[in-house]
Amino acid sequence: MHTAATGEDERMRQVRNIVAMCALVAATTLGTTACGSEEPTNTDAALVTSAAPAPSAGGSPDMGGGTGTDGPAVEAPEVVTPAPEQPADAGPAAVPPAPNRDDVNVDARDFEEAGSQYFFQSPSGNVFCGFNSSNAPGTIVGCQVRYSVPGNTGRECLNTENNTYGVQIRQDDTVEQICTNQGIFFGGYPGPRLLEYGQVIGVTGAFCRSTEAGIICYSGDSGFMISRDVNIAF
Repeated sequence: MHTAATGEDERMRQVRNIVAMCALVAATTLGTTACGSEEPTNTDAALVTSAAPAPSAGGSPDMGGGTGTDGPAVEAPEVVTPAPEQPADAGPAAVPPAPNRDDVNVDARDFEEAGSQYFFQSPSGNVFCGFNSSNAPGTIVGCQVRYSVPGNTGRECLNTENNTYGVQIRQDDTVEQICTNQGIFFGGYPGPRLLEYGQVIGVTGAFCRSTEAGIICYSGDSGFMISRDVNIAF
């Protein structure tokens, strides 16, 4: 009986060992399967794809000549910068710059006549001007022309020997466009000397500049410009 019992116990121990081994093998197989199931599902793949950064328009091209792994290249939209608007042609400035003491480049005494009067004419021989002319009392500086155009104040003259255009700055600093029937800014015979183009003369705070566009004179903030084609007071 002792021997039979011992044999029975041995068989039971073997059975338990086999069961334990099977359980271990089963546990190992389940673990391996669980590790292999970590591949992303379709839902996970969609999330990863949507989170990928969009390709940059300014990024470097694929060196292999393909589109790269970020998808097809995105062409940057063309940006058109409008050309700056060009200013309309306004023509010559309506108000020329005022000459001043620093611009004077002639000696006024070379143009002086009796009674502290000073006269000159334009190189064209069309404009005659004078400072402190006794023939225009109360006038600081003024000019008259053989021929010009109506002034910007509406004054119209006949452009004849006895009705010519003129303009003057009076002692109260007002500018007046006039018509004259005599030589109030001609000076004495045989006529005043030329104020060449580019020359500036100054007498007692009034200044005149000779330019190819006309004679420009100022006294303080008042001035005028006159020539064959220009007759403006400002």
